[in-house]
Amino acid sequence: MFLIFIDELAEILASFGITVKMFADDIKLYLKIVNNVDLSILQAAMNALCQWAKLWQLSISVDKCCLLSVGKVVPTTDILLNGIVLPYVSSCRDLGVTVKSALSFSMHVNNIAAKAHQRVNVLHLKIQTFWYVLT
Repeated sequence: MFLIFIDELAEILASFGITVKMFADDIKLYLKIVNNVDLSILQAAMNALCQWAKLWQLSISVDKCCLLSVGKVVPTTDILLNGIVLPYVSSCRDLGVTVKSALSFSMHVNNIAAKAHQRVNVLHLKIQTFWYVLT
């Protein structure tokens, strides 16, 4: 039922030329920004998103939203969602994967390696403790 409900939003955003990817209640919007006209289109799409959410009495978690510019140029124009300026970030976590603006996954790999080392160290301490109890 939720897919039928939210399908209208995908159609509204597609009418602005926005590529939409959805997973459960997460929505990712993609748009190639070449000039200020493209930024205006993105802002209009954000406004349409807010109107749709208001119509269906849904809240948007603006604090979980951000803008990730893929490439070397970061736009300086503010994009608003529900009257709040969305922050530009150099990396973000999407479905458990950390992605950087250069489309590098090195931060994600480093985070996974650090967590693995922490868990191995905990296991190592537990094994040493167990061994000392037995002897």
